[in-house]
Amino acid sequence: MIPLQAVEASILLPSLGQNVNKFPFCSSLARIKCMGSVNTSKIKVLVVGGAGYIGGAVTDILFAKKIQFSVYDKLVYEHQYLKPVDLIYGDVRDYKKLESILPKYTHAIWLAALVGDPGCQIDEWMTRSVNIEPVKWLSKNYKGRILFASTCSVYGKSDSMLDELSPTQPLSLYARSKLEVEPVLVKHPNALIYRIGTAYGVSDQYSRIRLDLAVNFLSFKAVSEGQLTYFGGTQWRPFIHVKDIAMAFVNGLNNSAKGIYNLTTENSQIKDLAKRIGKLTNSKVEATEQPFQDERNYHVNADKAKKAGLLRGLKYNLDHGIKEMTLLASFSRVSPEEPVHFNEKHLAGLMKDNKKIWDKKS
Repeated sequence: MIPLQAVEASILLPSLGQNVNKFPFCSSLARIKCMGSVNTSKIKVLVVGGAGYIGGAVTDILFAKKIQFSVYDKLVYEHQYLKPVDLIYGDVRDYKKLESILPKYTHAIWLAALVGDPGCQIDEWMTRSVNIEPVKWLSKNYKGRILFASTCSVYGKSDSMLDELSPTQPLSLYARSKLEVEPVLVKHPNALIYRIGTAYGVSDQYSRIRLDLAVNFLSFKAVSEGQLTYFGGTQWRPFIHVKDIAMAFVNGLNNSAKGIYNLTTENSQIKDLAKRIGKLTNSKVEATEQPFQDERNYHVNADKAKKAGLLRGLKYNLDHGIKEMTLLASFSRVSPEEPVHFNEKHLAGLMKDNKKIWDKKS
């Protein structure tokens, strides 16, 4: 575990000065200094993969609600982790380390995975070793509450409105890896599984922006090029803002819901999304007859999650996310040329240049 005292004392507190009370992220030590109080909740959460895109938003909310937590992450997508929260550097395949850590936590939010269809296709063995085997181990060895990130991609291709009982037909290794562990977790006495729609938007001020997601990518493209060309367009996708995903995970901590729940707030066809982006960015939008290589087509119903109270506090829509991306692109705050914003490019680069990143001890 990386000690926070040095970070807080030498960097955070002196640099913030009188504004320290306004600083949104403090670990337990700084919280005592800044706020004069500590969290008294009995809940203690280990956010596995908490340094990532969804994890950044999750940890923001946990802090705001004064819920104790630590981040467990290998930092595959980060050269450094500057967010001043408790960080345990570790690999999800290091079962000995997890075995010593997990009993200290009442809840595990499991976000860690190789994410996305193209990224997972790079190395099937690695995808299985990260996405499947550790989750099976977790289900067998952890007695606390598990909140797991699955994906709506398990539905594959369908023209029907889909709910949790609808047939699954995963079209990619990523979707298959998620679907394989769902029945294992369903057998766990206290596991909540979210089939998450396509994420979008800004997470927190520390996490990378993902530009391999439909809303984010198309919005950036529209702003940078002044026009937007989309392929196909009739395919459906369920969308949800990354901060709403995070809120749903936090809602699930004290909720008795178990099993599988769809997690989305808005369904849209790609052609309608493109038109929406064009309108908000004042960009020209064109369709092309060239077929879209991704065959996925699904729109899902999240009524089950809503009835269970898991969607409380969700407040963002596609327009909000498009505007976020438009501002970032307009002020050149993120470079779309950087591979780190694309899972496939970043992972391919790591495997080519530094395969030791996948060594559990590295």
